[in-house]
Amino acid sequence: GASGLPAKFQTMTNVKIPPFPLTITAVAVLLTAACNNAPKATATNALFRIAPAEYATLAEQSLVYLAAKNFDAWSALLADDVEYDFPDGDQNTRTKLKGKAAVLAWWKDYLGLPAVTSMTMSEFNHMPIEVTGEPKGEATKGIYVISYFTNTQVINGQTVGLRMNFSTHFNSDKKIDRYVGYYDRTPIVKALGRNLLAEGKGEK
Repeated sequence: GASGLPAKFQTMTNVKIPPFPLTITAVAVLLTAACNNAPKATATNALFRIAPAEYATLAEQSLVYLAAKNFDAWSALLADDVEYDFPDGDQNTRTKLKGKAAVLAWWKDYLGLPAVTSMTMSEFNHMPIEVTGEPKGEATKGIYVISYFTNTQVINGQTVGLRMNFSTHFNSDKKIDRYVGYYDRTPIVKALGRNLLAEGKGEK
């Protein structure tokens, strides 16, 4: 031909190749589609699995009821043998309220103090899990809700904001049988001007 190339190569010169970016995009789309159609891997853990979301709802409701002084509604979510552990020591020295009556009485007294004007809970984050492995320490198997939230109290006219970590354990009847709190109590003690938990242990 006029180009001096064999006919088959002259034909190839008439083929339009897509611009390079367009070609890359097409390949990426095909690869993405292939990945989406691939079998999904299921993550497993021998120690725990995700628990139903309803437990997160129950855990949050319980704390909101407590803050609102709705003790009847809070009580309905608690097991008779509920335990409430404060963060003032390790598992052997921390203050522990044992039994529904003791838990309700302590919080009624605290929220009834003239110095404590209000308490609100907000900005909740929850992770409901079912522990299936063998836990250590005083922990037990079963369903826990690990929560991270803000507790805002007005004490002696001062607004005290705390970020708290809580572990809430449920029994087989979906009742709360244990709370364990993890947070810095120092701002509460300073605003209140006294350490109620130390007083309860006979400390100054």
